[in-house]
Amino acid sequence: MKVATIFSGIGAPEFAVKNIYGAGGFKTVFACEIDKFARQSYLANHEIDEANFYQDINDLDAKPYLGKVDILIGGSPCQDFSIAGLRQGISGKRGSLIWQYYRIISECMPKVFIYENVKGMLSDRGGRTLKEFLEVFRNLGYSCHAEVVNTKNYGIPQNRERIYITGFLDNKAYYAFAYAPKQPLRLNLGDMLETNTDHKYVLSEKTIQGFKKKDNGFQGSFTVKNRKDTANCIMSTAGSRRTDNFVCANEIKIKVVGVLDIKGNDSNKRVYADSGLSPTLTTSQGGQRTPKILEKTQDFCIRKLTPRECFRLQGFPDSFKIVVSDTQAYKQAGNAMSVNVVEMIVRQVSSAVKGLV
Repeated sequence: MKVATIFSGIGAPEFAVKNIYGAGGFKTVFACEIDKFARQSYLANHEIDEANFYQDINDLDAKPYLGKVDILIGGSPCQDFSIAGLRQGISGKRGSLIWQYYRIISECMPKVFIYENVKGMLSDRGGRTLKEFLEVFRNLGYSCHAEVVNTKNYGIPQNRERIYITGFLDNKAYYAFAYAPKQPLRLNLGDMLETNTDHKYVLSEKTIQGFKKKDNGFQGSFTVKNRKDTANCIMSTAGSRRTDNFVCANEIKIKVVGVLDIKGNDSNKRVYADSGLSPTLTTSQGGQRTPKILEKTQDFCIRKLTPRECFRLQGFPDSFKIVVSDTQAYKQAGNAMSVNVVEMIVRQVSSAVKGLV
């Protein structure tokens, strides 16, 4: 299977295709990514002839690839279509890159293309942006399906809605295609969490109090996720908003929850949480020396998700090599397409397009 990706990021489509066909069952004909850190992650995780790994979409000439691409996958930067952004739409510098997507398609004419963007694209310019975008592809000869797909409906517990447009040159394949039915969610946030995480991910008391304040300009409310919950949409700067994903990091440790007003040394006055470890027992346990506990207390701290957990919530395997800083890793996870959703669509495409491989 001959695959091409643009706005390739860290290669989520490549992982999706690999899950279906195996490492030897497809070839990446070309890819394009401008961010140097994303390029670093891409090259650490995927094999590609660097001559076919382009940097600036504006400089990519796709005409030499005419007739050489089975499926092209990618989503132009979404910030201008995000409800959380400035809503500049196609007049924004990033938003205008959707037309670069169209240019690449028109030059290499893949049998199938898959385009992804935020749900806000549906309402941009009163719906005219999406209508015009679909119309130019129809003029190229493509029949297109457009649907909002949520990551949580295909096996991964993240509430992430994105619009996916799947275009076909073959009209029969277009009519044979459908997005797969929604699946019951069998995993929850707790299933995606690491054990023994670094303390650096724990929120300080100052940060927690800042999130709780009502006069600091934050939108939404600060809540701690239950491990049985579904994650909020993974953002590119995880843990910096009060509405991001935060979990209780249950630490098994000796936890002092109070001090009694009694005679004796400090160790005798301490009251320990019943959820933690016992202090060292001494040979003289009678009277005031017996460790004292407070029952029904919660021994927990609040932490943000780790980069690995964010990648898991985007469907990436643990074999994904994280070769950048946490800051860049969060950005890459938040900007990526959900591997599980792309995999679902490619499987459906493969069923509709006979002889694709």
